[in-house]
Amino acid sequence: MLKDDVKQILISEEEIIEKCKEIGKQISIDYKDREPIIVGLLKGSVPFMAELIKHIDIPCEIDFMDVSSYSGTESMGDVKIVKDLDRSIQGVD
Repeated sequence: MLKDDVKQILISEEEIIEKCKEIGKQISIDYKDREPIIVGLLKGSVPFMAELIKHIDIPCEIDFMDVSSYSGTESMGDVKIVKDLDRSIQGVD
């Protein structure tokens, strides 16, 4: 089980949910009457984004990018785009 591998929890699940509610409310206010695209980096952002978009009360799109700076276990220094966005975001919030 994952919990057995974690030595210390820095931010609790409840704190994350509360912050997502706060951010989701602010996004809903800031982007009222617009349809923003919420972009996440695969794969680590998926649980956070899933929680965040539950608290956004306006229409929005989601899209993902996958980037890497590693070849095996060694950092190459440069970021390589493995998966880019599915659409252009020029002129979009």
